[in-house]
Amino acid sequence: MKQLLFLCCFTLISLCGFSQQITVKGIVTSASDNLGLIGATVQIKGTTTGTITGLDGDYTLDNVASDAVLVFSSVGYETQEIPVNGRTTINLVMKEASELLDEVVVIGYGAVKKSDLTSSISTVKSEDITQTVTGNAMDALQGKVNGVQVTSAGSPGATPKVLIRGVTTVNGSDPLYVVDGMPISGNINFLNSNDIESMQVLKDASAAAIYGTRASNGVILITTKKGKAGQTRVNFTASVGFQTISKPNVAGPSEYKDVYNTRYTNDGLTSNWNDTGATTNPGGTDWWDTVVNKAALTQNYSLSVSGGTDKLVYNFSLGYYRSNSQFDVGYWDKLNARLNTEYTFNKYVKFGFDIAPRMESWDDTPNQFSSAMSMDPTTPVFRPEDQWEDNVYNNYQRSYNNQTWNPAGSIARANDHSREMGAIINTYLQINPIEKLTLRTQFGANAHYRRTDHFVPQFYMDALEKQDLSDISRQSQEWLDWNWTNTATYIDTFAEKHNLNVMAGFTAERYAWYNVQATRDNVPNNLDQMQEVNAGDPTTAEGFGETTFNTLVSFLGRVMYNYDNRYYISASLRADGSSRFPSGNKYALFPAVSASWRITAEEFMQDQEIFNDLKLRGGWGRVGNQAIDNDATVTLLDQTQYAYGGSITNGYFVSSIGNTDLKWETVEDWNVGIDMSLLNSRLGVTFEYFQKKSKDMLYQKQTPLYIGYPNWNSTVWMNIGSMQARGWELGLSWRDQIGKDFSYDIGVNLSAVRNKAIKFSGDGPIYTGGFNSDSIIRNEDGGLISRFYGYVADGLFQNWEEVYAHTDEHGTLIQPDAQPGDIRFKDLDHNGVLDANDKAFIGNPYPDLMMGINIGLRYKRIDFAANFYGTFGNDIFNITKGLYSGANGQNVWAGTLQEAWHGEGTSNDIPRLSYSDLNLNYNRVSSFYVEDGSYMRCKLLQIGYTLPEKWVGGSQLRISFSAQNPFTITGYSGMDPERPMADGTTDSSGSVINTGIDNTAYPNPRTFLFGIDFKF
Repeated sequence: MKQLLFLCCFTLISLCGFSQQITVKGIVTSASDNLGLIGATVQIKGTTTGTITGLDGDYTLDNVASDAVLVFSSVGYETQEIPVNGRTTINLVMKEASELLDEVVVIGYGAVKKSDLTSSISTVKSEDITQTVTGNAMDALQGKVNGVQVTSAGSPGATPKVLIRGVTTVNGSDPLYVVDGMPISGNINFLNSNDIESMQVLKDASAAAIYGTRASNGVILITTKKGKAGQTRVNFTASVGFQTISKPNVAGPSEYKDVYNTRYTNDGLTSNWNDTGATTNPGGTDWWDTVVNKAALTQNYSLSVSGGTDKLVYNFSLGYYRSNSQFDVGYWDKLNARLNTEYTFNKYVKFGFDIAPRMESWDDTPNQFSSAMSMDPTTPVFRPEDQWEDNVYNNYQRSYNNQTWNPAGSIARANDHSREMGAIINTYLQINPIEKLTLRTQFGANAHYRRTDHFVPQFYMDALEKQDLSDISRQSQEWLDWNWTNTATYIDTFAEKHNLNVMAGFTAERYAWYNVQATRDNVPNNLDQMQEVNAGDPTTAEGFGETTFNTLVSFLGRVMYNYDNRYYISASLRADGSSRFPSGNKYALFPAVSASWRITAEEFMQDQEIFNDLKLRGGWGRVGNQAIDNDATVTLLDQTQYAYGGSITNGYFVSSIGNTDLKWETVEDWNVGIDMSLLNSRLGVTFEYFQKKSKDMLYQKQTPLYIGYPNWNSTVWMNIGSMQARGWELGLSWRDQIGKDFSYDIGVNLSAVRNKAIKFSGDGPIYTGGFNSDSIIRNEDGGLISRFYGYVADGLFQNWEEVYAHTDEHGTLIQPDAQPGDIRFKDLDHNGVLDANDKAFIGNPYPDLMMGINIGLRYKRIDFAANFYGTFGNDIFNITKGLYSGANGQNVWAGTLQEAWHGEGTSNDIPRLSYSDLNLNYNRVSSFYVEDGSYMRCKLLQIGYTLPEKWVGGSQLRISFSAQNPFTITGYSGMDPERPMADGTTDSSGSVINTGIDNTAYPNPRTFLFGIDFKF
């Protein structure tokens, strides 16, 4: 009897224990990338009770029986059933149901599953970013994201040019960068690429409109790495290597002398050749080898430590990057630290604090490539030692036969140094007051300070190569930007098939810049100790200072809904108010809507075996641009000097006119697309067609004289323009596994866009790109932007008969100064006179097609990656082709004597050598300078090997060797077909209406690196 009673009591106690109600919480992550899965369903098996995961993949489920079974499910992932067994914390890693990823994608002020996207958003992950060792992570996007044209810049610290789906404004082309929810003004050179978890490119307005005023050029969201609960993880990576630049083939002393004299002989003139170099420098000087180093060191190191508990997670990193220029001066380095933390108080409250201090320094890199190519090779580097002076800068030799400044002396005198220190601080508080509702407030600040020192020493080499008074200056700049963002997000699933995601928010932002500069002349000497502003002549002292700031306040909201994971619709609205616009025009609305239909979720598609996924989508939206001066509405005065009463007196003039009628520039965008997955998810296809069109484009127009202001150079901001970009994108990907040891993936991106100016100022064409008192580029209403405009070259006159035959209908010579060997220019208006009316559009720098190819192979412990990028159908105005002329005694391309016309039939491209060039072969803008700039460049070749873990004590160690830019396939004769797209001849910012001109800018180097990646 006692035994029976004991057994009953034990059974009752056991049943009570197993039926106890508990609260279960945890985080659901994706196996592919360890990121939180948003919107995954967590349900108690056999009941309708459940919840869905939040923005970070977290969930909390109350009233769960301790012996219950939880069912975890999500579209594209394998459903898993997990017994509770009395546990209160269950973290789960879900595996994809197919090899196509369905990861969480960060969008503006939130995140969604990739399968739920209705807009055009592309993702680049950490492993793809860090494959390429570069100072700016945007270089890693090149060829990896459809519709994004990234043009790399070669010199240390230079910023790549990024165009997302073409251009629709002349007011800058840079996208908006948002780092961990904080908008960043300017470039992102300061970021450590190893800190980036992922980058999302918001390409269309339906995705970017949530950022309103600054989204007209697209938005790039950057998410840095966060810590994860569990064992502490340490990761150390290092890459060390060198960069090289191909040496151009220019003439040596003997050919240079022959070309120099032949130019005079052909014109019947006596040469003024100075043969001093034959005795003082008989071997000549290879100026390229003298001033351009064969190799430049580049290095990149990064250490990260991450981990945490259920309460606190952290990620700490430290990184250092340095790149030297190809000259003895010029470098850029940066030291980064970052600490990302997050503390979970309970299921209701979560707090995060991130801080990222940094320090950068650089010596400005002198651009002496052109001088190294054109300098007289008979001239020695230095004057004879018996002529040396105490001022070492006087001891360089002036050129014997041309006006090019001695490049070795120019490099020795270069003295520009900057140092910048700053930090980004981000803090946020997230509250879940009730299930499915998330309240989040975030405050971030980006503060940085830069000091720039500039010194030009006094020297005298020649009356035409000197600096009479030394010049010294110091500039101090401070930036203090802050952003406060508040959002409320509600995510719910009801009636099992209705999925809703609602977000509302408010933001406030302020951007401030403080600048002060002091300059003086005539420092007593060039010693380092004297390079202080106070050492200059007090009577030459000048000081400058200014403070500017602008603010932005915004209200935003978004609703995303899908029915049964088949029909999706998303709508957003943002209202922006900017201090840059006048009262009455401060606010503007930026709406957007997008929708998609997952066809494969339909019942009639369930029995087909062709498509694993098929989705149609489309979107429309409006985004804005406020890239104008902070004081665009205010009329400004500037100082000048006037002659008055026989003396010079200080005065003021109107430098710019304020416009109190300014309003927002708006870009309207629409696109349609299709996403497909076929052949057991091995083949992926994406196609999109898009159009972007701006209206009320902000344009800085010359002030018309009739309004009564005498200054011819004053300007006024006005809304008077419109531009359009239209194009398509095609993405193909193939992923497969062969056996258990070999897998591979291949991706091909193709895109095309046409950039058209519907209307500019209304005052006629805009000319840019100066060349011999003329302009290279003409932009006009109704035409493509940045096209070259000049005379049409029609081969060379081969004999006098051809010269005399080039006449009008009355027998008048069209080119009376021409001789055999000169360029024949077309008389397009057939009036017998070669003048400006005969100019035509002779080239377009923007490509007809852009292509990226990305290949990855993995066999056991060996991995291989190859990336290619190219453009096709674009033209380059190659000013370096003028090196064939020998004009002004400059050095020439090797082989010029044979390649230049020197008799009938010897050439139909390179004109005869001439001193006077009366036919203006080289001195007028013509198609002679225009070349096909198409190219396909191998951006990366990398092979790696991961050592067996038993060799390294259970850790992971991967060693790799990579080559960046190892080869380029092109017919272009200049140094780098990519570089002219990064900046123009006269506009270092690379204006969209002044691009494609090759004036010997710093080319992209080839880089060879050895790397290690150590995880333990």
